[in-house]
This record gives sequence, structure tokens and C-alpha cells, in this order.
Amino acid sequence: MNHIALLLMPLVLCCLLANAVATETAPRPRILLLTKSSGFEHSVIKHDRRGTSHVERILTPLVDEMGGSLLCTKDASLINAETLEDYDVVIFYTSGVLTEVGEDGNPAMTEEGLEALFAWIRNGGGFIGFHSATDSFRSNGDTPTPYIEMLGGEFITHGAQFEGTIRNVSAGHPAAKSLPESWDIQDEWYLFRHLNKEHLHVLALLEIGDERQKQKMYDIPDYPMIWCRAYGDGRVLYNGMGHREDVWEHPTFKALVEEHIRWAAGEGSLNADPNYEAVGLD
Repeated sequence: MNHIALLLMPLVLCCLLANAVATETAPRPRILLLTKSSGFEHSVIKHDRRGTSHVERILTPLVDEMGGSLLCTKDASLINAETLEDYDVVIFYTSGVLTEVGEDGNPAMTEEGLEALFAWIRNGGGFIGFHSATDSFRSNGDTPTPYIEMLGGEFITHGAQFEGTIRNVSAGHPAAKSLPESWDIQDEWYLFRHLNKEHLHVLALLEIGDERQKQKMYDIPDYPMIWCRAYGDGRVLYNGMGHREDVWEHPTFKALVEEHIRWAAGEGSLNADPNYEAVGLD
């Protein structure tokens, strides 16, 4: 072994040791994915003859690569105080009143389970909602339900799918640090009400563009599509995308999902100061 190699060996050993320590100490999030549909069931979360859904087949290897664990279920009765103790992050891709069996026939959540979810988040749990999570526990009138207040917004309706532009308005945020300044993507774009402006930290807006001239319902100002907030000691994030299979397959979206999970699990700064007016929204 030559003299240079001998000099470099301690440096190489230090790098290897540092990588090993980082691997051992990196958070290994324990995730529960609930895809119960008491209302409409989206194609991306339907179980096919393989017994799994498209979303599950995207999330499983992603979580494996993170060193985490993932339970995928349509059984909403698992949202209870005892079960939640075993998880760091809960993800909802759900619809309807989840305390009712509803359309898919899978077990419902109890009222006590819903209260346990709120308490678990307030005590430091991480919650992520995708797409139709805002179509769960919807309000009957002008007052948002406790779930909608927690999540930060409520689905109203949607039009025909179109290619919209997602504009990053919180550059460098740990929950969306890989999101480009602007990203054009085809999806089904929800319209919302009961946006919790006093608590939302908006991460990205939907820029509607020329679609204003094509669909009257979208003849409105650009509006939030990805946001986060603090909820007690917990972290809550909503991403309105993910209706389409190819959105879940897109590398940019998969990178976002990983960052959402890491942030919800407590990695990185909270950075959830309300910014509704700061990003030019009324």
C-alpha cells in the first residue's frame, strides 16, 4: 500500500462511520395509510385482483427505501387510541363520513376513534391528506366540521381534468423542497371552501391559466392546492393532487410524497407560520 493510500485511509474510515451512524439515527417513520371510501371510491385506491391498490404499490417501495414501515388498510376502525400509539404518520385518501360504513362496506371509524385521532395529532402525530381527504366529514352548512377545521379546507366540486400549473410559493420548505418553481401536470383539480386562512401555510398554488376561458367554475383567482399547518404539537399537510394514476407515478410527485412524510414525521423545521396574505391571497 502506497504512502498516499495510508494517509487517506483514516478519512475513508471516518466517512464510512459517519454514514453508518446517519443511517442508524435517521428517522424510520411508521405510517398508517387509510383508504376507506364511505363515499366515492377513486380508482387509484381500489383493490384489484392482486389485492392491492395503485397508491399502495407506489407507497410501499418508497417507504421501504426510507427505512420506514407501512400499514395499508381500508378498515377505519383501526383509527383508535391504542393503534395510533404505534404510528408516527397517518395518511388519509378517503371520502365520505368515515364513521359510517358507506359505499365500500369496510368497517367504519367510531366517534371515539375520530376524537382519538385529533388528540393524537395534537400530541405530536403527523397527518397527511391526499385529494379526496377533503371530501371526508364534510360540513352540512356554513360551519366546518372539526375534521375540516383540522385539515384546513373542504372539497366543493371539480370540473373536467386539465393541465394546470403548480407554483411553489414556499421555496425551500422541508415538506416540498424538491418542488420546482412551477410544474405543469394534468390532474383533477378540486375547488375548496372553508379554507382555514388563519392557520394555513400555503406551499403551492394552482395556476389556472387558460382554463378560465374553458370552464366557468375555474374563472376564479389562483388558489391553494398544497398546504400545511400546526395542530397543537402535531403537523398536518394536505395535497389536493393524486386523482390520476400517472400523477402518483411521476418522479416529482413521488419526491413530494417522501418529503411530505418526512416533514409530518417531525423531520426538519415546522415552518408553518400562516402565510395566506403573504402569498397574495385574500
